[in-house]
Amino acid sequence: MRKVLLALFIGLTVSVVAQEKDANTFKNDGNVSYKEKDYAGAFEAYAKALELLDAEGTVDEALNYNAGYCAYKAKKYDESITYFKKAMDQGYKESKPYQMVAVIHYKSDKIDEMIEVCHAGLEKYASDDKLMDYASKGYLKKGLEFYNEGNKIKKAANDSGLNESDAEAFNAEYARADEEFKKALPFMVKSYEMDNTNDKALKALENIYTNLEMTEKAEEIKAKLGGN
Repeated sequence: MRKVLLALFIGLTVSVVAQEKDANTFKNDGNVSYKEKDYAGAFEAYAKALELLDAEGTVDEALNYNAGYCAYKAKKYDESITYFKKAMDQGYKESKPYQMVAVIHYKSDKIDEMIEVCHAGLEKYASDDKLMDYASKGYLKKGLEFYNEGNKIKKAANDSGLNESDAEAFNAEYARADEEFKKALPFMVKSYEMDNTNDKALKALENIYTNLEMTEKAEEIKAKLGGN
């Protein structure tokens, strides 16, 4: 009989301990994992804490952000964005959640989404240098797709010898390259508008304007580059 009672007591004790694992306990578990740089473990603990807090109608703005950050460090990008968006809605850390989501989209090569979140952030935090910088990088990357293709076509034409053997075909290739430069131009302009210190965008603009025989524009950009 004593053995049966002891077993029941142990079972009840375990049950009580399990029930005591509340949101705060999960949050503390997450803090321990975070200090140990176990970001995946920290995220899982924070997510469980937030689930319990949501169920009771409690908002923990800092924990939402921290869950997003740990998910980001653990390369759980979709989960990270979910929590950073909650932080955005709550206004926690102002522009920082927008910056983090922009970085995630850049790493995931989702440049349109990156630019979109930068502009969403800039609607609220218009003077945020980081968001301007990230938007500039996003526009630059989109422009480079066309810019690099234009340079590739032009180089192939120069290397082909067509300028000596078939002037018409050579000019056609140059015209095809110019079409790519035209596609690149608005993205490079936007990149420069978002960050007028972006030398990569400026150098691309100088080359584009030169190729499109927009001499005044090319000289203007060259001056901004210090005449180099």
